[in-house]
Amino acid sequence: MYSHIEKMGSRYHSLETHIWIHQDVFSIQWWTIVLLNALFFILLIILIDRSRILLISLAFVVNFIIVGLADEIGTFYDRWSYPHQLLIFTHRLNAVDFAIVPVLMALCYQFFSKWKVYLLAEAIISAVICFIGIPVFVYFNMYKLENWNYLYSFIVTILMFILSKMILDFLRNKGKRYSH
Repeated sequence: MYSHIEKMGSRYHSLETHIWIHQDVFSIQWWTIVLLNALFFILLIILIDRSRILLISLAFVVNFIIVGLADEIGTFYDRWSYPHQLLIFTHRLNAVDFAIVPVLMALCYQFFSKWKVYLLAEAIISAVICFIGIPVFVYFNMYKLENWNYLYSFIVTILMFILSKMILDFLRNKGKRYSH
């Protein structure tokens, strides 16, 4: 049974590579993924608080992991898919927004440190992501909802923001305790 699955996986990867080489790479969707994510990386570099560069960089990395994990779970269980991919050999960079959401989450953490204001800011950012950003990506066939909807995305995005702040506050407080 396992060898049958291996053969199917090998055929799937060959087909995926063929489609990527002949249809995806350098297409308008591919360039859109490159440019949007590059713009958000540049935005992070411009707006990052230089006095807290390590903490905010850590925030980006933690958020990249959280978003990437949520994305892998969603794609594995066929909740959504990405018809166009930046790279085919890693799922972490397949999402059209692989840098956009972690950058927004890191900047939210940077600018809103108090829980009450953070929750309001993350609710607004989540609403923009899920009710404006995702529908635009769906319209341009860069993101495909399978067994999912915008409200579910909104709820998961809010939970990702909360988890992120909890982890980052924990790490920041641990670091303060050991630095004195």
